[in-house]
Amino acid sequence: MKLFFILISNLLCFSAFAQQEIRVFFEKKNNGYILYADNNAFCPVTMSLDLNLVNFSFSKGEKKIFVIPQKTEKFLLGELDVIYPAMPNKFSYNYLFSLGNIYNIRYDEAYEYDLPFLKNKDYYLVQGYHGSFSHQNDNALDFIMAEGTEIAAVREGVVVKVVQSNTESCLREECKKMHNYILIYHSDGTIANYSHLMQNGSKVSAGDIVKKGQVIGLSGNTGFSSGPHLHFSCSLLLGIEKYQTVRTKFRIGDGNNSEYLQEKCLYMKGY
Repeated sequence: MKLFFILISNLLCFSAFAQQEIRVFFEKKNNGYILYADNNAFCPVTMSLDLNLVNFSFSKGEKKIFVIPQKTEKFLLGELDVIYPAMPNKFSYNYLFSLGNIYNIRYDEAYEYDLPFLKNKDYYLVQGYHGSFSHQNDNALDFIMAEGTEIAAVREGVVVKVVQSNTESCLREECKKMHNYILIYHSDGTIANYSHLMQNGSKVSAGDIVKKGQVIGLSGNTGFSSGPHLHFSCSLLLGIEKYQTVRTKFRIGDGNNSEYLQEKCLYMKGY
């Protein structure tokens, strides 16, 4: 029985994920192979599997989307069985993956977030949701902050990614890949992105559990940026390589009221 396999290199999205976080592999069995996946990330990952089969059947039929729980080894994707043992056969596969659970389509819209800085501080929101400079069709917020300003977690969660080695900033396309950032996964499946941090400005590491209000990093001016500021957004996975930033309410003033923040306003945190 001749058996050939081809591994096609995987692609990734969210630009936040190292390739070693997800691994697809197979083990031989009688009359075929078993496909597995490892997820070394600290949150669920949604994976799209594309199989090219010649004289093989797949135990999961037409299923192509899998949600792999966080920190999971040897997640069963399915089994490949030779259909006609006397005939040549081969298979190949490729896969895409994204942080989050694609089937988690609802999030806590009523949750009240803390402002992303320390008590008794105030900062100017230079660009808000759908801002004309760089937030077109994007529910993101830009606070003007001097480099080295302490950034506080807006919500409890687990750190899933930290990048802090970049030093450059500019308004050219290539600088969009040069920002430092922290990604935090929340209990409702949303992912917070704190971006443009200074080099070596993270106070947390992947896998850390953070509390609301905890200092997690220092603001900076890296990546696609015209000056020192904090870029914040909260995203929900809608499909492979497809995220939607969502609007979030923030507690303002003394913390007794919450609202969607408006650009060109100064916000004080008194709690």
